[in-house]
Amino acid sequence: MPQPSLKGNILYLNSYHDGYSWSDSILQGLRTSLDPYRNVALQVEYMDFKKYELDFVSPMLRDLYKGKFKDRNFDAVILSDNNAVDFYLSYGEELFPDVPAVFCGLNDYDPALIQGRNMTGIAENFDVVFTLSLALQINPKRNHMVIIGDESTTGVAIRNQILAGVPELNKKLSVEYWSDFTMQELRKKVQRQSEETFYFFIPFYKEIQGRFYSAKDVLEIVADETSAPIYSSWEFLLGHGIVGGRMLSGERTGEAAGKLALKVLTGVPVREIPVVQSVPTEYMFDFKELKRLHIDEKLLPSDSIIINAPKAFYEIDRGVFWTIIVGFLLLMLITLFLVRNVARRRVAEMEMGNQLSFQEILMDTIPLLVTWKDRNQFYLGANKNFANFFGLSSPSQVIGRKDSALPGLRGFLEWGEPLDKKVFETEIPIRRQRCTVKSASGEVRILEVNKVPLLDEKGKIMGTLSTGEDVTKEANLEKQLLQSQKMEAIGTLAGGIAHDFNNILTSIINSTELAQLDVDSSTPAGQDLQRVLKAAMRGSELVKKILTFSRPSQEGFQYIHVEEVVRDAVGLLKASLPRNITVLTRFGEGLGPCLADPTQIHQVVMNLCTNAFHVLRENGGRLVISLEVENIDVEKSELHNLPLGRYIALTVADNGPGIRPEIVDKIFDPFFTTKGKAEGTGLGLAVVMGIVKNHKGGIEVVSTPGLRTAFTIRLPVALGQEQEQVKSVGPALPGHGRILFVEDDEDQLATIPRVLSQLGYEVDSAKDALTAEQILEQSTEAYDLVITDYDMPGMNGVQFAKELLRHRPELPVILVSGRERVVGAAKALENISRVIIKPYDRNLLSQAIRDILHGNA
Repeated sequence: MPQPSLKGNILYLNSYHDGYSWSDSILQGLRTSLDPYRNVALQVEYMDFKKYELDFVSPMLRDLYKGKFKDRNFDAVILSDNNAVDFYLSYGEELFPDVPAVFCGLNDYDPALIQGRNMTGIAENFDVVFTLSLALQINPKRNHMVIIGDESTTGVAIRNQILAGVPELNKKLSVEYWSDFTMQELRKKVQRQSEETFYFFIPFYKEIQGRFYSAKDVLEIVADETSAPIYSSWEFLLGHGIVGGRMLSGERTGEAAGKLALKVLTGVPVREIPVVQSVPTEYMFDFKELKRLHIDEKLLPSDSIIINAPKAFYEIDRGVFWTIIVGFLLLMLITLFLVRNVARRRVAEMEMGNQLSFQEILMDTIPLLVTWKDRNQFYLGANKNFANFFGLSSPSQVIGRKDSALPGLRGFLEWGEPLDKKVFETEIPIRRQRCTVKSASGEVRILEVNKVPLLDEKGKIMGTLSTGEDVTKEANLEKQLLQSQKMEAIGTLAGGIAHDFNNILTSIINSTELAQLDVDSSTPAGQDLQRVLKAAMRGSELVKKILTFSRPSQEGFQYIHVEEVVRDAVGLLKASLPRNITVLTRFGEGLGPCLADPTQIHQVVMNLCTNAFHVLRENGGRLVISLEVENIDVEKSELHNLPLGRYIALTVADNGPGIRPEIVDKIFDPFFTTKGKAEGTGLGLAVVMGIVKNHKGGIEVVSTPGLRTAFTIRLPVALGQEQEQVKSVGPALPGHGRILFVEDDEDQLATIPRVLSQLGYEVDSAKDALTAEQILEQSTEAYDLVITDYDMPGMNGVQFAKELLRHRPELPVILVSGRERVVGAAKALENISRVIIKPYDRNLLSQAIRDILHGNA
């Protein structure tokens, strides 16, 4: 009986892909065991190891599952076949710590494999000895066996099991294994085999000349090319060319694994559940293959199951009999219905008039603009929604008229008339055509129009039917989605460029600082070096701007009152704007704090106000900056693509010439500008967009040329929070200690150790993590600190730090990278005391080292 109280979440790691018969049958068996328990949830993950190598895909799956399941807890993990088990043995403790595992379909099982692990399961010990014994008994003259499979983990394990059983059968039996072949080679090999040969098939799925073939595909090809018998031990291959054998059922295997998982959910410790060495198997054979090979059924075991056997005569006769009886009863029922329908026909004809009235009501009720025309393009009718949208007093105004006789609808009708003619001439519907029109209220709306042919009772075209749907809201949402996708793509490119550029700037900054120590600052060379350092710092700021609209940092976030930041920005603006521009501020009441970076919010206000200044400076005008609290309800949430809640709306509006409609969708693109070459880089609004998105807010622009252009920024309110302070960086100070510096960039490898030496530290350097490990092993003196880059060949900085945590947990690590996302990855390791983002100078590096070595990390 089902146990309603039994609950749990089970993850099923399937080694293969959806559609692979063996693992699909295992999944069916699992569901048979688990479905009666409604509170037991089963999540299936297909690992696709039949198409991709284990060593190639496993690290990627590990990264995927680590992020995918970081907030998900499982009560048990079910592993299907060898690849999933190998993956779990490598990464299970990291991905699913303390979660018990149940395996099934595991070939070549060795108890040492799970010793000391929280695992149990079902070994796939198929009865190969029984199958081959029967094959040799039925075919005594055949003493050469060809095994057809692949070189996958499972394929090799099955081959080992078969070869281990051969000596028990017949020492004179020769064995050959085929795994590497093209279809043409396979056909030739089969054709060349002697009469002493028989075949044994194992499950596989492999790529041959760019196409994937399953065992069933190859099995059918071999069966077509040979008269030799083919045997196997897997039920799902039966019916595709094999004689049969002692069959292993995937469904029974999955059902047994499900029962073990249910034991785990009831609280039984895994170590108390013994590994099941086998599941029940049955002799099964294909009648068609027995007849093709002239094998007498008397040679088969008495309890054999035979598929595709013809039905006995009495069964066929019984079926015909019942077919006749059922047919006769159906004919009687149909006759009764016909008699009844004749009686009701007149009643139905009387109701047709009511039906027409109902259709008219229905046409006026549906939320579409509907019209229909005859073959000469005269209007036959329209519904009320069409009349209301275009300001007609009644739908009857269009009846009997052509498009040219309706001047109030001229723009829309001139667009649609050629489409009506095309549909009538070709009899092919035209769907999902969009046009922009003005409604009777003067609003600009987007209609999605469908036009289809109208047919008479004989199937001949008699006119056209048009429907129009107002999709203005959907079109706006599509624009938002396209803009988001565009910014994501640009952000990925910008992030990659910034990473490489940060490496270059780090080398320039530190090399210049070293050179300044050797040159008098008052000399021309010293002044040149100072200019180089300033230029490098400007380059660093440019990189930060690029990253602001690609992947802005949240490092400087704190709880602030936006109005204070806006007041500072406005005060700075008023001092610099000409007198022909009036600046007004309007701050609402009850403005709460926001979790934001005050520097970035200041930059947003300055960028928007600077853009307004450029359009107002010639003729003057009014610039209005306002703040108010706005509640985002369900309708506004869909319109602005924001979660429900309270927001602070920051609006920067001007009464300048406005933004041309054709460029509204481009203004947030990086490097797009309407200014001269000397006035702008095109990054201003792109940076604003990046900052707003990073603050989990939204931005909206509304422009009416010649009247008003307004940019509205919406930032989520964080009530009940207080401001936080940001720590500043002081000047470089000398120190002492022994440091190992690891970096693959040659320029930094040459400069940073010198910078550290100038500060008083003993420094050893390594070009990669492997060299660094060798230095640590061979060194007779202890190191106080390791500074390592993240992006390195072979082993990255986080992986290196993980190795250090395992072997040298007392040794602190500073991780250096040009990628902001590394900060999150480093939080998982307790020995990474600090993450420094490139480019960095000696001051930042000095303070980080002193904080760590003096206990202030």
